Amino acid sequence: MQKTRLKILEHGLVFGIFNVKVLVFLLFLLMAIPTSVGAQVISGRDIEAATINKIDMILNDRGDMRRRDIHFFHQLQNVVIPDGMASIEVEMPGRVNYAGMTSVIARFRVDGRICKTLSYTVKVRIYDVVLVATHDLKFDSTINAADFRQDEIIVDGRTDYIKDFSLIRNLVPSQMIRAGSPVTINMFRTAMVVVANQPVRLRVRYHGIEASAKGIAMNRGRVGELIKVKNESSGKIVTGRVIDGQTVEVIY
Repeated sequence: MQKTRLKILEHGLVFGIFNVKVLVFLLFLLMAIPTSVGAQVISGRDIEAATINKIDMILNDRGDMRRRDIHFFHQLQNVVIPDGMASIEVEMPGRVNYAGMTSVIARFRVDGRICKTLSYTVKVRIYDVVLVATHDLKFDSTINAADFRQDEIIVDGRTDYIKDFSLIRNLVPSQMIRAGSPVTINMFRTAMVVVANQPVRLRVRYHGIEASAKGIAMNRGRVGELIKVKNESSGKIVTGRVIDGQTVEVIY
């Protein structure tokens, strides 16, 4: 009985080893057979290249020739499509976004027919040389060219970056500007040219006739702003628009 059991175990072991060899052989055959008969592969690199070309075309058509790079959040995988005349069509459902992600759709055509579609997102980074603050700039402080330097930044879609100091030469910061911050035109406003209790010239225009009088500014103001002015001779308080640091035109 013991010998019979040993023989059964021996036969089972031999059968098991045989099955393992057969399984390995079958796996080898499967690996040798092409995954798809009559198919072709579009590489992930080709899809990335088509995406970059499309974005370049869109930005160039806008006239945006600034330096740029395009970041793919995930490596694009190869795409298997049927044999035939293949082409890739890439489009952006929305605008190319400088501040966030840009959605992309790639369509794969074979002999003119769409056979597969792929959706993904990319980050488009645009670089530009603009003025940045060399140090902290306080609210309403006087500025000069030494307060800024030119530096290359990644833009965020704003179009009012300042590149030339002459555009803000006579302005003051309308907010606190931190060192290293790129500056835009909306960070500045006209300087305060009239202060309270300052002597000014009141200018009056009425039906083509112009007259002037001495006055005292009751509050401060910038060019174009309305302030209260006291007429020195009559004592009457009138409203006027600041023309410059010495002149206020009466508003009726």
